[in-house]
Amino acid sequence: MEVKTSRTGIVFYSRSGHSKRLAERLREVLDGELQEIQAPAYSRPIWGFARAGFDSLRQRDMPGSHPLPEVAGYDRLILCGPVWTSYPATPLRTYLRAGLPLPQTVGLFLTSADHSPAQKAFDVAEKDLGRSFTAVQSLSNADEGTGKEDDAIAAFVSDLERAELMAQSN
Repeated sequence: MEVKTSRTGIVFYSRSGHSKRLAERLREVLDGELQEIQAPAYSRPIWGFARAGFDSLRQRDMPGSHPLPEVAGYDRLILCGPVWTSYPATPLRTYLRAGLPLPQTVGLFLTSADHSPAQKAFDVAEKDLGRSFTAVQSLSNADEGTGKEDDAIAAFVSDLERAELMAQSN
C-alpha cells in the first residue's frame, strides 16, 4: 500500500513567541509550511496586551483589515496559537470565522499560561469552525522545551495521522 504524504499548512498567531516556537516545531515534525496571522493592534507592549485581553473577553474579531493566510492547496491545516481569557486568541478566532475554504483535515494546537484552561478554548474554536477538529492538543508555556512538549507533539501527530487513516479507509 502506498503511503500518501500530505501537504501541510501551519497557520499561527503568536504575540509573545510561545506559539511561534511551537509552530516551528510542528513545521519540522510535519514537514509543513508556516503562515503567520498578522495582528499589529496587539503588538504594542502595554496597550496591545490590554487590547488583546479586552477583545478576547468581548469575543470580537481583531481590528483592522489585514489579509489572512490562504490555505488553498494544502491537504491538511494546523492552527496554532495562544489561549487568551479562556478563549482561542482573537486572531485565531477571526481566522476561523472568516469562512475561508479549509481542507477536511484541520488540527488545533494551543499554548497557554496555566491560568487559561484549553478545553473551553477547544469548544469555542470548534463552534467558530463549524465542525470538529481532526486533532487537538495544548501545551503549557511552562512545559516548553521539556519532555512534556515532546509528548504533546507526539500525541497530536498520532491523533492527526490516526484520524486521517480512518478517513481514508471509509
